[in-house]
Amino acid sequence: MKSINKLLAIVLLSTIISPVSTLSSFAQDEAEDTKVELNKISCRELLKMPGKDRELTLVFFHGLMAAKNNQMVIDRVALREATNKITDYCIDNPNSMLMTAFDRYL
Repeated sequence: MKSINKLLAIVLLSTIISPVSTLSSFAQDEAEDTKVELNKISCRELLKMPGKDRELTLVFFHGLMAAKNNQMVIDRVALREATNKITDYCIDNPNSMLMTAFDRYL
C-alpha cells in the first residue's frame, strides 16, 4: 500500500511539475495563458491528448475527485473500471465536459 501511495504522489507531482518546466521555455511569451479551467476540459480534448498526457490527466482527475469526496482509500479495480466507463462516455459524448464524466461515474 505504501508503494501505491508513493507512486500516486510521484505521478501527481510529475503532473504538476511537467507543465511548469515546459512553460518556462515559453516565458518570453507573456500573452500565453498559463491557467487551466478544469471544468472546461472537454472529452474531445482528453481523447486527442497524447497517451502519457491522457494518462496523467485521468490520474489527476481521479485524485481531484477523491479529494472532493474526502476519499482516503482507493480500490484499484473500481478505479480501473471507472476509468473505462469515463473513457467510453467520452468516446460517445466528445462534446461533454470531462468533469461531467467524472461526476457521473465517481
